[in-house]
Amino acid sequence: WFKNGQEETERVVSTDVMQNGDWTYQVLVMLETTPQRGDTYTCQVEHVSLQHPVTQHWELQSDAARSKMLTGVGGFVLGLIFLALGLFLYMRKKVSGGGRLGGGGSLCGAGAVP
Repeated sequence: WFKNGQEETERVVSTDVMQNGDWTYQVLVMLETTPQRGDTYTCQVEHVSLQHPVTQHWELQSDAARSKMLTGVGGFVLGLIFLALGLFLYMRKKVSGGGRLGGGGSLCGAGAVP
């Protein structure tokens, strides 16, 4: 693990070798830290089967990115609520027979014709 380009060794925790069940194995290596705004983190994996190390970069989202994400999630949830409410009202009206024309059972609303 690297933090801002400097290798981290103190707060690195790893598991024992674990079998995946398909004749492959894995080791989970974690960096225990509290991310600070502006810090960048890099996970680097080296293995004899790789020609070059594999790296994955990560940095804390900015407030603007987090705000956009929360706005999107909020809009999605609100949309689901309105969809559920609409379906509920539609099904309730359909079950109660609210689709009849006129008031008292006749199509035109007038009394019975002799």
